[in-house]
Amino acid sequence: MTSVTDASEEERVLDNLEIKRQRFEDAGRFPVRKLVVIGIAVAVLAFGGFIGYQRWQVSRQVGGVIVMADVRYPAYQVDMVTLDTATQTDEGMSIPLADLKQDYIVGAVYNRTNPMPEGYQMAAGGNILPVLAYIAPSGKLVVATSFCEPCRSTLFHFEGNILVCDVCFTRWELSTLLGIGGGCFDYPPEELTAEIRGDTVFVPAADLEAWIPRAYKDENVVDENMSTVTPKN
Repeated sequence: MTSVTDASEEERVLDNLEIKRQRFEDAGRFPVRKLVVIGIAVAVLAFGGFIGYQRWQVSRQVGGVIVMADVRYPAYQVDMVTLDTATQTDEGMSIPLADLKQDYIVGAVYNRTNPMPEGYQMAAGGNILPVLAYIAPSGKLVVATSFCEPCRSTLFHFEGNILVCDVCFTRWELSTLLGIGGGCFDYPPEELTAEIRGDTVFVPAADLEAWIPRAYKDENVVDENMSTVTPKN
């Protein structure tokens, strides 16, 4: 005859076996609920990262006033057109807006009053500052220096939404002027202040006279007017 104690012990053993069996089954089950929670968390983080990246991209965009509502670049390579219609006064430089809208990217030369470093003048062909203007994919006006300092190129062109140096073929994003690849990666055209005055793009003389080539910024200036510099080896 089975005693009460033996019956209780048997029940405990059975209970333990049931608990172990349940744990074993739970361990083998696909954790759907946990996976759903993790998936939602990952999706939220990814979406937040995407929004943050988009905002960062917008914050890095170059350009000012929108001059074209619907920008559609030609399918082929778009070459810079050097203008002979640009004008210069003591106030600054003016570029016809109609020429820019027609060609998408144009170039002009500003004759400086403030002397450039001698080494730069030898490379650029005088005390001048080549300037380019283009319409960004956003439709914004972008005016910048047109001098790729390491390779000494003054000409650029478009390939889709990419700005390309004609000499070294370094590439930069049109919207941000951030480097994509090439030997002169760290020397994109530097943006200049510009505005629309009537039917012209106007660049004030202050910016044009103040610009210093990045390759010369750390050089020892002999006089305060930068008329003489000591080139780097």
